[in-house]
Amino acid sequence: ASASPWTVGVPASYTLQVTNTGTTATTAAATITDTIPTGLTIGTLPAGCTAAGQTVTCTVPAGLAASASTSFVIPVTPTLAAGSSVTNTATVSGGGDSGCPAAARCSSSAGPTTIDAPQLTLTKTASASPWTVGVPASYTLQVTNTGTTATTAAATITDTIPTGLTIGTLPAGCTAAGQTVTCTVPAGLAASASTSFVIPVTPTLAAGASVTNTATVSGGGDPSCPAAVRCG
Repeated sequence: ASASPWTVGVPASYTLQVTNTGTTATTAAATITDTIPTGLTIGTLPAGCTAAGQTVTCTVPAGLAASASTSFVIPVTPTLAAGSSVTNTATVSGGGDSGCPAAARCSSSAGPTTIDAPQLTLTKTASASPWTVGVPASYTLQVTNTGTTATTAAATITDTIPTGLTIGTLPAGCTAAGQTVTCTVPAGLAASASTSFVIPVTPTLAAGASVTNTATVSGGGDPSCPAAVRCG
């Protein structure tokens, strides 16, 4: 496997190498079978290889000389959550070798390979309650990367401000369309780092009214958002 740890969304690879450790050339085609773990997206395969679902099959033509080797690089891109790991085992058969695939030398494993990923956590707080009609108040949206590597793409916070709250001048990185505020966190938010946006609002509701506001975050290379509870 290419160097561990791997990062979600960043291409990686497995290399399958077959060596003829016998005393004569192979007398038939050899077949490598490699079931790629779930959570790894298979890329464009090299000549001689095909995929059916997560199973990759590569063919080594007859005539591989004694002591000679041939290799196939299988590109994969992780889509797993932070802290995951994968182990991959491939086997070879055929080639005129009566010992394969049963013999231990006919299979090989790589891993466990650790998967690094950004993991976004959104925290939303309101300025001190109660609010007063006509008096500016605010919501603070804070995104923290609780994962193991920096975000690999921009993250987007979406916050639909309740009716009866007038949105004020938004901070850099935020825009509004009607009552929906969108704030963008550029790629590269480091692990354990946070960034915040203060959304100014002014209540126009009648006395005794109350408002509840929920925001969500998505993107950033976090495969769990926006579905995970921590994302909104």
